[in-house]
Amino acid sequence: MFNFIVDPVNRNIARQKQLNLEAAKLIGEVYERISKQYHDPDSSRHDLAVLMVRVLFCLYAEDSGLFEEGLFYHYLKEIPAGEGVFRDALIKLFKVLNTPEADRDAYLGETLSQFPYVNGGLFADDIEIPIFTNDIKYQMLQKAGYEFNWSEISPVIFGSIFESILSGDERRAGGMHYTSVENIHKVIDPLFLDGLRLEFQKAGNSKAKLRELQDKIASLNFLDPACGSGNFLTQTYLELRSLENEILARLMGEQMAMEFVEEGFPSFVKVNVGQFFGIEINDFAVSVANTALWIADHQANQQTAKLIDRPVVNLPLKDYRHIVCANALRIDWNEVLPASKCSYIMGNPPFIGFSNLDETQKAERVSIFGNDGGLLDYAACWYKRAAHYTYETKISCAFVSTNSICQGQQVEPLWKLLFSQGIEHLSGTTRLLTKRMSMW
Repeated sequence: MFNFIVDPVNRNIARQKQLNLEAAKLIGEVYERISKQYHDPDSSRHDLAVLMVRVLFCLYAEDSGLFEEGLFYHYLKEIPAGEGVFRDALIKLFKVLNTPEADRDAYLGETLSQFPYVNGGLFADDIEIPIFTNDIKYQMLQKAGYEFNWSEISPVIFGSIFESILSGDERRAGGMHYTSVENIHKVIDPLFLDGLRLEFQKAGNSKAKLRELQDKIASLNFLDPACGSGNFLTQTYLELRSLENEILARLMGEQMAMEFVEEGFPSFVKVNVGQFFGIEINDFAVSVANTALWIADHQANQQTAKLIDRPVVNLPLKDYRHIVCANALRIDWNEVLPASKCSYIMGNPPFIGFSNLDETQKAERVSIFGNDGGLLDYAACWYKRAAHYTYETKISCAFVSTNSICQGQQVEPLWKLLFSQGIEHLSGTTRLLTKRMSMW
């Protein structure tokens, strides 16, 4: 009743944003220092991306309970930098994290033996790792590690981290734009969350209806065909797991966790990361998106564990590989997720004005619209691909876009085409409906 005085929600959001900014700055400084150590930074770009995501995961893992507290820090703290020994220690650690405990060297050593098997593909490939200087070691272990608590970071932070370590020119050329949590909710709430929450309220305390709703949520599949660093997918996963936790709480009622187990409920957690699919052209962003989803899964499991008073398995990670590194305007989306299995499409397609397209982007637009799309912005290509993908399905779609594609010379070449495929505009709203497709 007195929340209006202290406004805890907004204070928490403000604190979260501040933590995100601090984390982005810290990891961006580590990135800049390490990138200068490669002999050929351009050719080593992918390896640098993977290395940074692995470091991020380890920093988070030791603060959040995935690893023993401070395990990553203490393993590397006494190892000297500058002569390749520190580099070799990282290589050895990554190999250990990718090896099941039963298959490890019996003489591995006490510290390395404490690291759990991670799986998920994050540590699977050999990558080029340069020599670490004392300055890099200090920045990574002390400033970004020991002095900063990663456990309170939202997985969506990886979107802003991704932006912080790309130059402005590169972001602009690719039409990349970070979408805030608030704006993500402007898309996903009316698209499906509001409806699911309404079903939850209508279910009341009926166990049959609650379990039916949980099964429904667990059956939904989501596709972001311009997923970037996975913010839409990650935030959606967190919201669905939160709703599932509310369902579990009602199912338990006044029962103790043990009584709930004895009742024979088949599975506590049914919503999983395997329901989320993405297409992204930047390999660094793909690595970040996968890691963000894993961290979201861990945080959701922690909340579920508190609710049911029993642990929820976090490691090893499951290797879904549902976020594909590809050009979304050239790949068949059915190769990523068959349209027959897709429930919702969402995202923030890259925005590049028609006058700023390079030759490759112009060719992509021509391949989709023919010669009739000369004035269309780049984002319009995703609308056309979505319309084709969702034809004669019940898939609903929501994209973030600038209003330029709904005004002036761009209206006819895009919307006349979409309207001809059965899309109907509802007067007074931005919602477009058809039996085959929904688009906001």
